[in-house]
Amino acid sequence: MEPHLNDFEDEERIRPALLKVLCILTFIGSSFLILMQIGSYSTASKTAQMMSSLKDKEQKDSVISKDSSLQHKHAANRKRFFFGKTIMSSVSKSMTPENIRKTAIGNMLSAIFTLIGAILMWHLKRSGFFIYVFGIVISVAVPFLLYGFNTMSFGFAFFSGFFGLLFTVLYALNIKSLQ
Repeated sequence: MEPHLNDFEDEERIRPALLKVLCILTFIGSSFLILMQIGSYSTASKTAQMMSSLKDKEQKDSVISKDSSLQHKHAANRKRFFFGKTIMSSVSKSMTPENIRKTAIGNMLSAIFTLIGAILMWHLKRSGFFIYVFGIVISVAVPFLLYGFNTMSFGFAFFSGFFGLLFTVLYALNIKSLQ
């Protein structure tokens, strides 16, 4: 028996508008993230070199400002930017080509799972929700697994966790529509 046009219209009516919007945003975001992580993986050595050169420049600037006659003026700036410099130092130490590649692989896995989950939810499959949540858990866990429990890991995990939690809650509002 051939599918009728009405069968497709019924499926469209069953899928809530919020679920459509969330799935489309996830399709775009996850696809973009996969492409970005492929680029990150392939340019890991150059990125690590750039981070190392930024760290060296920062240390050089720090030495120059200590020797200058404008030391009192720079003291306020040093206090204000101390937190930023601490994070930059932590990031540059951790950004080895190997760690960048591992992060890219972890983020790609996360994006693949969230994309598969969204595709399944688009087809109104409840299992897609759980696959999506698993992808979010991966994105939150990767920084801690690779870099340990430090400021940088919490920053990366917070960013991905915030949006992941937001989308998970919004997807959960539509769980009744999923079979």
